Amino acid sequence: MKVEDVMTPKVITEDEDVSVTIISRDMELSGIGSVVITKEGKPVGIVTDRDISIKICAARRTGKVKVKEIMSSPLITIEPEALVEEACELMAANDIRRLPVMENNELVGIISVRNILTRAPEHVKKFYPAEGEVVPERLEVGDVMTLDVFTEDENIPVTKITKDMEVSGIGSVVITSEGKPVGIVTDRDIASKVIMKDRKASEIKAKEIMSSPLITIKPEASVEHACELLAENNIRRMPVMENNELVGIISVRNILTRAPEHVKKFYPEG
Repeated sequence: MKVEDVMTPKVITEDEDVSVTIISRDMELSGIGSVVITKEGKPVGIVTDRDISIKICAARRTGKVKVKEIMSSPLITIEPEALVEEACELMAANDIRRLPVMENNELVGIISVRNILTRAPEHVKKFYPAEGEVVPERLEVGDVMTLDVFTEDENIPVTKITKDMEVSGIGSVVITSEGKPVGIVTDRDIASKVIMKDRKASEIKAKEIMSSPLITIKPEASVEHACELLAENNIRRMPVMENNELVGIISVRNILTRAPEHVKKFYPEG
């Protein structure tokens, strides 16, 4: 299977001199997590939700910063004729989740770990091996969830959250009130609710931007049900609760790695 067989052909681009505030707005309106940055019409970098939350909020900068100041560059790319396995290996080696696809110096698409997991999961498993050999149909949330969950109090400023997300290399934090989970904050929340509105992160508390009430699931629930719940609510992560205690978190990526056939029911191939 080749990159062109699984890539997303439509790619959103922005000029390097556009402000991060505008980039955040366009990402929110388009429902995407990354934008390819261009200079004189040629791709030179990429900006993701995480770049915005970490390089703007965590560093206490303002949203008026130009995108060229925070983009990841030089751009790592791949050709459409390359094998999917090669794309997966390249992403794993560079610790990235998306690769712009270039042909004859033109941007023709973008390929992500999610694209590969949905269409050719056997390649991803070489670099993100699943633990155990449980039959996919019998998988429970507890079999695939991530056990380590980062939490922050609802009164913590957004700058503290973004700093902790940067240090821990995570994309979300569960928010608590008096020690009990009440919401969740993700990279996208920070980009759309803080940067896009040009607000000062140091003056905003977690409870002001968290997604609440919290949608949760039990560890004994089926992975298929978890996937359905994620899709219905248009979310990518869901805390796992047992006896009113937070015991883990499950994401679309967790499910794609272990049981991609369930995801295909709710995220059909394009």
